[in-house]
Amino acid sequence: MRQPRTIAGALRSALGPLVHIHARSLLAGVGTRVFAVMVLVEAVFLAERFPIVFRAVFKNHADLWDTTLIFLCNTTQVFDLALAIAILLAVYWTVLRMRENRELLVLFAAGTGPYQLLAVIFLIAIMGQLGSLTVSGVIDPATRYAERRILFEAEFRALRNGINTGQFYTFPKRVAYAPARAGALNRTRNLFVYEDLDAGKFRVITADRALLDGPDEQGFIKIKLGGVSSQTFSTRPGPSRPEAAPASGIHLSAIDVMRQLPADELLHLDPRGSVGEEVAIFDELSAPADGTRRHRDDMRLLGERASRSLLCLLAPLMALAAVRFTFRGTDYLILPVACLLLMALNVMSGSMIKLIAPTGALAAFGVPAAITAALAVLLLAEIIRAQGLLARPQLGRP
Repeated sequence: MRQPRTIAGALRSALGPLVHIHARSLLAGVGTRVFAVMVLVEAVFLAERFPIVFRAVFKNHADLWDTTLIFLCNTTQVFDLALAIAILLAVYWTVLRMRENRELLVLFAAGTGPYQLLAVIFLIAIMGQLGSLTVSGVIDPATRYAERRILFEAEFRALRNGINTGQFYTFPKRVAYAPARAGALNRTRNLFVYEDLDAGKFRVITADRALLDGPDEQGFIKIKLGGVSSQTFSTRPGPSRPEAAPASGIHLSAIDVMRQLPADELLHLDPRGSVGEEVAIFDELSAPADGTRRHRDDMRLLGERASRSLLCLLAPLMALAAVRFTFRGTDYLILPVACLLLMALNVMSGSMIKLIAPTGALAAFGVPAAITAALAVLLLAEIIRAQGLLARPQLGRP
């Protein structure tokens, strides 16, 4: 093995493994703390979302498995902002521990300065930014549509198979009531249907047996009715009386009736993309700039996703700056202030994006990117200027 010829070469050879060990320790500490904070934030968020999810589950008659999937789908809604906060907390706690254990002092005294530390911090920032943009721009739109589809399928399953209690179903121009099932394995039920016809006319249909099959591959549903009775009523005033005449009806009956109709006539599921939050970032970038309201909403949403992902770039730098200002007397104040500033940046970026109403992807990305770049330069300048305070332990006993 070739020996180093100079003292500087020997120092560089010895310093490489040292820096690698501390970088690995820093990454491991940050990763563990990010995971712990994310679990805590998601738990709080899901607890806050529980009443909303419970109402949707109760309304659509979803089962336990559907409820579990819906809760999992909700975890992505706060992921991007929670990730930025988690990175800030994790980097702050990890770097502060390294400083107080004199690990940073050893590294800086060995001649590395803050640059090796900043290299690892930038790696964390880039990984966080890419993860945030992936979840908010790709995974979250997919889970929002998945949640809507799960609720639709649960409601359709309840409509087809029935539930243990009586239930009203409301459709365009129709209201149906199905009494409780006679048994758990009995799929046929009595049925009462009120149907609006022309002005002043309505129809009442009753059936002793009702069974719903489908939908088939073409999306059609078969409704089988047995013991059908249909009555059509008219409340139009007669020609000789200005007031409304008493309801008169036409009665029809049949033993069995079968009708085939599209599934959308009973329950309608809007396609993915009909809701702005379900549009993925790739679709937003490729959308033509037609100046419509929908396009402006998509660009605003793109800007908000970009701004929250860029917070992950600022969060570790803000954590280093917070460590630099942490000493006896400020150790209980600096971290809450840093978190408050990060949240204020999120609100400010969102307000500016709504104010300028971006008309294209460049403007949607440009505003948060400009704010992020300016703040990153200021934070870097302060970290490099006060690198001595960043490395020197200050929370020990005087």
